[in-house]
Amino acid sequence: MKILIGTNNENKLKQFERIFKNLGSDFELVSLKNAGITDDVEENGDSLITNAKKKAEFYGEQSGLLALADDTGLFIDALDGEPGIHAKRWHEGTEKERYLKILELMKDIPKAERTCRYTGVLAVYNPREKTFWTFENGIEGTIANEPLEGGGFGYDPIFVSTEYNKYYSQLTGEEKDVISHRGVGVKQLIKNFK
Repeated sequence: MKILIGTNNENKLKQFERIFKNLGSDFELVSLKNAGITDDVEENGDSLITNAKKKAEFYGEQSGLLALADDTGLFIDALDGEPGIHAKRWHEGTEKERYLKILELMKDIPKAERTCRYTGVLAVYNPREKTFWTFENGIEGTIANEPLEGGGFGYDPIFVSTEYNKYYSQLTGEEKDVISHRGVGVKQLIKNFK
């Protein structure tokens, strides 16, 4: 069965390809590029689930294929949940400039109060039946005092996973797949389709 991966982010696309492959899935993944879709969807919803569903529906209707999209937020307790669902649009500039801004805002906050979580929603849309499946999962962590570049993208250089007690940027793709909302969500999706 074909499933369209509704993202123009190459890092996310590679993650999804690895996750589906490592889970031994029968799904045949189709990228937006391979489907001839060049449009982006404005993520202006008031929740992760709204944004994920909006993208999945848009790409599913455009392609006629089962479509998967996701939305992720970083929720930092000491910053009243910011950057939250606006993780990508929270502060102007590059990914690095965004995470450096967080470190600047949190420079005087003690370790015990640096708790946070990545929360993400996968939405799958079936254009034939006009139905959705959604899977919401999260990872607990803390915000580091200093960044650590490495693998990953976004806020990974400042996010320390509670599960592994390591920077998210240090984790292998396979380690991330065990705990990430994408890895857990795809597992739930495959189970749902069996």
